[in-house]
Amino acid sequence: MKRLRLLTGGAAAALTLSLVACGGSTSQTAAVQSVDNVVVAVGALPDSLTPAPWGGSASHVVLSGLGSQLLEYKPGVGDGKSCPAPTTEVSGRLAESVKPSADGTGIVVTLRKLTSQYGNTLSAEDVRWSLDIGMKRQPVMKGTLKSSGFNIDNLVKVIDDHTVQLNTTQLTSYTVQSLQNNLFYIHDSVEAKKHVTPDDPTANAWLSKNLADYSGWKLEEFTPGASLTVTADPKWEGERGPVKRVVVKAVQSTATRSQLVESGEVQVANGFDYDQYKSLEKTPGVTVLNCPSQTRDTMMFNTKTGPLADPNVRHAISMAIDRNALVKGAYAGYGQPAASIFPGVDASPVYKFDQAGAKKLLADAGYPNGFPLTLSYSATRPGPVAAKSAVLIQSMLKEVGIDVQLQNVASSTDFSTALIEGRYQAVLYSEPIVIADPAFYSYAFYGTGAPSNTTGWSNPDFDKARAELAATPETQTDKRTALLNKMAGLVDDGAPILSLVETKGVLVAKTGLTGAVPLTNGQIYFNALGR
Repeated sequence: MKRLRLLTGGAAAALTLSLVACGGSTSQTAAVQSVDNVVVAVGALPDSLTPAPWGGSASHVVLSGLGSQLLEYKPGVGDGKSCPAPTTEVSGRLAESVKPSADGTGIVVTLRKLTSQYGNTLSAEDVRWSLDIGMKRQPVMKGTLKSSGFNIDNLVKVIDDHTVQLNTTQLTSYTVQSLQNNLFYIHDSVEAKKHVTPDDPTANAWLSKNLADYSGWKLEEFTPGASLTVTADPKWEGERGPVKRVVVKAVQSTATRSQLVESGEVQVANGFDYDQYKSLEKTPGVTVLNCPSQTRDTMMFNTKTGPLADPNVRHAISMAIDRNALVKGAYAGYGQPAASIFPGVDASPVYKFDQAGAKKLLADAGYPNGFPLTLSYSATRPGPVAAKSAVLIQSMLKEVGIDVQLQNVASSTDFSTALIEGRYQAVLYSEPIVIADPAFYSYAFYGTGAPSNTTGWSNPDFDKARAELAATPETQTDKRTALLNKMAGLVDDGAPILSLVETKGVLVAKTGLTGAVPLTNGQIYFNALGR
């Protein structure tokens, strides 16, 4: 793949985060020489092959794996034994090149010559139609485009059959990076339009069960929530490894998933209990990749009503949680206790474990005997660890008088829908970093009016600082760090969301299977397998 030409300088520069290379634990077996078929076992699959309805991490599995987006975070070169150094530099996937328009009003994207499963050629109309229907079927996408500096009221200008301009209202530090987002999925519009109906103008009903894209894969079988099988399209012109068939299975039982890995029936898997990763490190022929990550497991609050409307109550809950004990008891040491809402910023005093201080705050807020609290969680996100975390947090909060009732939500779609609609009191949550710039991920859940901000918290000083961060080039490191620290302090004062654990990107793969490394969002790219 040709290296993508990127914007340089000023606010057009893409942010480079401080991500380091990582090692893995490797069994002493011969490397894989070749592989035609790869079976992937995950905890959950979505109900749709499109971003609507959004299935959280389950949707990331499918949309990252297929990968019909304009850009991608430039993949590192892995050897099947260790993680390549992650990067926030983007390169082309469907795009051949990206550059600023001559008049500064947008980003010009030149498309590669690729064909879909139906033999149609990737076109400017595919980009225009896909982004248009994407905003209609998934409001979060519209908000993400807007926050990235794109003109959502006049987004796409078709220059010719293979060139579009994505119009902007401003350039942010992550405008270009955003184009690798799973939400910005490009479909074969010629085929998809055949299935548009008055009741379904985006053809989502058909696209949710059929592939019409430029991923290079043909759909063999899809059972919503259960399994996905794709085969390599021999006529696809893109770059891929030797893998001809990928089967993705949703295996809810981590014990069963572990047995499938140990028997060799599964070549790639994730979403285990953390102590199972420890055990799998000792399995012959299996490599456990333990990679750095910017992802955090969190607790979100509905701040609109009841005791949780008081920030002092939310502070008390934070101080009642022993994050070190949480890492040791639920994460088997895979991760670091969070010290503040965002990684790498100054520690917050309300993150210090202090039961006596928590009790005093509750009493001062008018709850000397605590109160009942419903804590929702799902093994679909952040994973099986949620059940252990929930029980430990329930016990910790009991020590300060808070009576926690646990609510397990099994369905990934039901869980995501409840979050989007704000139907929760408190919830354990994790959202993979899909745009690795803090100016974006600090907006998505904390910005006023942000589509994913369902906590009810809003702070104009935060919004102002975040906008300034987005307008600050990544080369101005000191200024960006100061702004991020200010923003973190404001969020921690309001405490609508608590960071609990800074997690690792852990993946299990057959030893020697190259390309099976976690992307920024923790998933794999099917075309990279064996490459």
